[in-house]
Amino acid sequence: MKSRKIFAIIILTTLIMNTLSGIVYGISDINNIKENREEYINKLENEVKDEKNNEIENNIANDINSSENSNITEDTNTNNNNNTTDNENEIKDNTIDKEGNNEIKNEIDKKDEEEENKEETKEDNENKIEEDIVEEVEEKEEVEEEQNKMYSNVKNVTGVIYRTHVEEIGWQNYVKNEETAGTEGRCLRLEALDIKLQNLEGIKIKYKVHVESIGWQDWKTNGEMAGTEGKALRLEAMRIQLEATEEYSIMYRVHVQDIGWQDWRTDGEIAGTEGKALRLEAMQIKIIPKIKKGTMNIDSPSSGTTYYSPESVKVSGWKMSNVANTKIKVYLDEQSTPLDEKFITYRKRNDVIESIIGYGTAVENPNAGFAVDIDTSKMSNGRHTIRIQLCTPKSEVIKEESIIIIIDRDLHVQYRSHVQEIGWQGYVKDGSTSGTEGRNYRIEALNINLINAPSNAKILYKTHVEQIGWQNWVSNDEIAGTEGKALRIEAIQIKLENLNDYTVEYQVHIQDKGWSDWYIDGETAGTVAQAKRIEAIRIKIVPKYKREYHGIDVSQFNGNINWGFVKRTGIDFAFIRVGFRGYGQAGNFREDSTFRANIEAAKKAGIPVGVYFVTQAITTQEAIEEANWVIERIKAYNIEYPVAIDIEAPGLESPTDVPRTQHLDKGTRTYLAKIFCQTIQGAGYTPIIYTNVDWATNKLNMSDLSEYDTWIASYRSGNPGYNGKYSIWQYTSGGTVNGILGRVDMNICYKKY
Repeated sequence: MKSRKIFAIIILTTLIMNTLSGIVYGISDINNIKENREEYINKLENEVKDEKNNEIENNIANDINSSENSNITEDTNTNNNNNTTDNENEIKDNTIDKEGNNEIKNEIDKKDEEEENKEETKEDNENKIEEDIVEEVEEKEEVEEEQNKMYSNVKNVTGVIYRTHVEEIGWQNYVKNEETAGTEGRCLRLEALDIKLQNLEGIKIKYKVHVESIGWQDWKTNGEMAGTEGKALRLEAMRIQLEATEEYSIMYRVHVQDIGWQDWRTDGEIAGTEGKALRLEAMQIKIIPKIKKGTMNIDSPSSGTTYYSPESVKVSGWKMSNVANTKIKVYLDEQSTPLDEKFITYRKRNDVIESIIGYGTAVENPNAGFAVDIDTSKMSNGRHTIRIQLCTPKSEVIKEESIIIIIDRDLHVQYRSHVQEIGWQGYVKDGSTSGTEGRNYRIEALNINLINAPSNAKILYKTHVEQIGWQNWVSNDEIAGTEGKALRIEAIQIKLENLNDYTVEYQVHIQDKGWSDWYIDGETAGTVAQAKRIEAIRIKIVPKYKREYHGIDVSQFNGNINWGFVKRTGIDFAFIRVGFRGYGQAGNFREDSTFRANIEAAKKAGIPVGVYFVTQAITTQEAIEEANWVIERIKAYNIEYPVAIDIEAPGLESPTDVPRTQHLDKGTRTYLAKIFCQTIQGAGYTPIIYTNVDWATNKLNMSDLSEYDTWIASYRSGNPGYNGKYSIWQYTSGGTVNGILGRVDMNICYKKY
């Protein structure tokens, strides 16, 4: 019995396991399970009945055998007993048989009861198994129904399917190819999403999201959840990329709180916002034929960089593309043939891979960095264009960038100043200002050097320093002056060595005086023994020129002039009177009657010209009027030399005439001259003060006009006998020049205008 119970339990357990396994195969297997169960129950009932019958039969047989054995024994021991004893034994045997049958009956009843209990237990177990099976099958059906519902819109789709987990809604059903997942107009946030590809073998999709309070999560792939569930955190941005495909691009857009639908993004670009706390509310995704795109940056040089006599120029940068194995092509100027690829090298740029979004990954861009060595030894002076194209392996142009470089093989001077409270400034060159103006800061030291000079050429310079005096000559970027001693430079001398075809010019901005004249080739600029600091400096190198230029000044009083003859005489320049203000009280303007004829003929002959105007202004307004009157008449011409204001006693028509400027005091006359010069300078011309030594000494405060050049009139030999500075000396009114009848004013200019 015990073994049969164990056997029954094993069979029952096996049946349960098989039945549970059968759930996997679906509802269609339930009838088979029931048939197996009924077959097993019938078998078990038959076995139990057979066992019960066999047991009853065995008990009866055992009782009979026991009784027979007892009778045989008793007969053997009492052979000599009498018949009475035999009768008693017979009665006794009958009684025993009756009692034995009762016991057997009781045993059978007990067995029946046990079997009934077994039957009930078995039936209960069977019912429980059947209920469990039905329940699990129903659950499976519900899951399948839910999945069928979830995928009902995307079965057999080729492309991309996706769904979103929405606030107050939960997971929505999958949608496909450009359909909307999420909601519009309900202000419900997206909290999670998953994306899958269908029927696109070998292609992988990955995606990541920017989550409120978390930021960017890691990349997820093919159906993995991106975002969160049960945390009520909004999605704020997303990126999607395809991998292992050169045929397709992924395109997507999102509906953003307070913004609405953004533009479509592709291949890893960011859709949504960062740092604005705006929720994503819906999204659309589609797969399209590959959009080949790329980006590129030229790290160096910057466009517009100047190279001085370079043998080569190195161009470096990076490229990124969603197309694998791109390359660059480099073109110079208008050339149609690219630079040989042997001059181009590539390298890894992990910094670019990590920071440039939406243009592929390290898979497509294993070597994002590039460098190009360009031979510039034969490039001409001037601007040159370098074009760089980003191309596919099939030479399709995805992106193009260009820069300008400037090749300069000319001679230049560059310099820098060490300034009080500032320190070393950056280098400037060719006449630009180094130092400061209007801040009262002293220059304490200088560096000067040459660019594109022959190897044996030098620029020499020395400075006069407070408390030290003149220092020794230094050259080619050595320091002149001092550092850390708070000592001002007061004067400077500069000259060239082994550059016989060039002249160095320089001027300085002096404390309380302003800009000095230009000095050249070793002359002293600045002051000595006046305790005046130099505050700024300008230096330039120009082709060698004459130290003196000879010229004339003319008016209607010189009659008709043959400017061709004048030019052949060797005249270097000419000042032409443009007009004057009458000295009477009316102060009317008068244009010189030969002005236009003279300036046009002189220009045609190739003679550089300046102009002069005779002033009779007595008010500020009149000084401005005079300057503007002159500007209006010369604006049509190229004026190389200065515009002069002629300040002197007018020629009187009658000895009794009184000029309108007769009673101007020195200060007013000086102020009006300054107003005129300022107005001329403001119009882009160079002003100059024309006067004679007497007026410069007694009628004007020339120190107040020191920022302007002086044209001094003094008819004497050797020098003008004037202690002030001047750039032009009118040394006679009795000169003779071919092409001019009669006497003419002659001048020497000591400055190259």
